Amino acid sequence: MSTETKDQLRQQFFNQRKELGGQERQRQSDLLCRLLLEWYGGLEPAQRSAKKIALTIRFGTEPDTDPLMRALHDDGVEIWVPISHADRSMSWTQWYPDVPMEKSKLGPIQEPTGERFGPEVVADADVISVPALAADTAGYRLGKGGGYYDRLLAALPELSDDAPLLITPLFNHEFFAANVEAFPVEAHDLPVQAVVTAENGIVWVQ
Repeated sequence: MSTETKDQLRQQFFNQRKELGGQERQRQSDLLCRLLLEWYGGLEPAQRSAKKIALTIRFGTEPDTDPLMRALHDDGVEIWVPISHADRSMSWTQWYPDVPMEKSKLGPIQEPTGERFGPEVVADADVISVPALAADTAGYRLGKGGGYYDRLLAALPELSDDAPLLITPLFNHEFFAANVEAFPVEAHDLPVQAVVTAENGIVWVQ
């Protein structure tokens, strides 16, 4: 599949998110946050021993995880968020309510101003939320095309012997059966372990 065709497919998924409307996106987002909060709180102590989670700050029509971030912080969990760079690498900084923010150099998104760290700071997290525009029942995901998280997932085994749980939050219509082949899966793609939607809850795919 050509790069142009993949870009067209990404635009299709972006458009579908817009068509959901703000009220429905928020309704599903609130359910996603509740499901993830209950799931994390129910893990065995050994599975959440780091008390650290990597999440993304909501942008545009993405699922709104702000309520989840606030609830986890109130429970004593460290929240780390990614900072994207022009060379398509990511660094990480800590988020907390009312953290000082500044406009990203790459786009119209607000980012925390705190100290940046390399991927090793999240390699021992309990959970990393891996964003996507769509995912399937084999755990493969269609990202936005920058490859930021592909590189992170590839690096994790070298950074930690106890890899974080990888979970992708999506709107209901963005989760597909793998045999439908709703988007291309390439040799370098690495799967997540779970997908969560408001309709299906947390689905373990590996």
